[in-house]
Amino acid sequence: MILKDQGYFFPVKPLNYDHKFQVNIKVDGLPYAGIVEIYGGSIGLFLFGGSTSNGLFTATALPEVYANRTFSVIITKDGRPYASQPYPLDNVVVHEIEISTSGGGGAPTGDPATISGKVERVLDNQAEAAARQLVAIEHKPDGSWAVTGNTTSDAENGSYTLEVLTEGGDTFVLAVDEYGVPFTATASVVQGDIIHPTVPNGHVYRVEAGGTLPATEPTWWIDTGTNHTRTIEGGITLRAIPFYRPLSHGPIKAEPLS
Repeated sequence: MILKDQGYFFPVKPLNYDHKFQVNIKVDGLPYAGIVEIYGGSIGLFLFGGSTSNGLFTATALPEVYANRTFSVIITKDGRPYASQPYPLDNVVVHEIEISTSGGGGAPTGDPATISGKVERVLDNQAEAAARQLVAIEHKPDGSWAVTGNTTSDAENGSYTLEVLTEGGDTFVLAVDEYGVPFTATASVVQGDIIHPTVPNGHVYRVEAGGTLPATEPTWWIDTGTNHTRTIEGGITLRAIPFYRPLSHGPIKAEPLS
């Protein structure tokens, strides 16, 4: 299996149609700030992606063909992905979504199973192994969705083995980039931290030399292949890294443990 990195995309608005999917997300009781992904349908389709700083998120200009389907919201906190229950598209209703990272959202159920594969990214038409956070979601026989396992692929060879629980449904494996934390004025950062702009630009920034962030957000730059790092106010050196939207592979049948 190969999961190839791609940039964010957004649906093109069809003529005379403007369906919406609106949510208000709270994680552990607080408004969610970060990347939001919408998946669903019978084939684990990626429908829309973006970000929120206060929990409110609206996907607009959605094709009419999706109007009668249900979709789940996937967010990431502290490097781990979490999925909501399925919700229908609706132009009026704002779905209130409560996600608990302590298990309150419901633990996966089913029989022990495994999924093995390999993650690669393609640079300059050459495939190379990539370390990515991976999450398995299962479309259960009763039509519901659940996160059933997660792991990180090996940085040297890209291989992984996911230990999951399955009820025999179709499983999709998502590769998720680390998004880090939003820029916060005067916050202290250390080498290895990942921060992102308050207005997404398709990149995150890894701290190469730490210190205290400036009082105002710097002018962000993108990785052009030669322009990787810059030193900003306060002597902090940052490396620009492209942020790729999660890519789904599936459907896969998990291999039951005998």
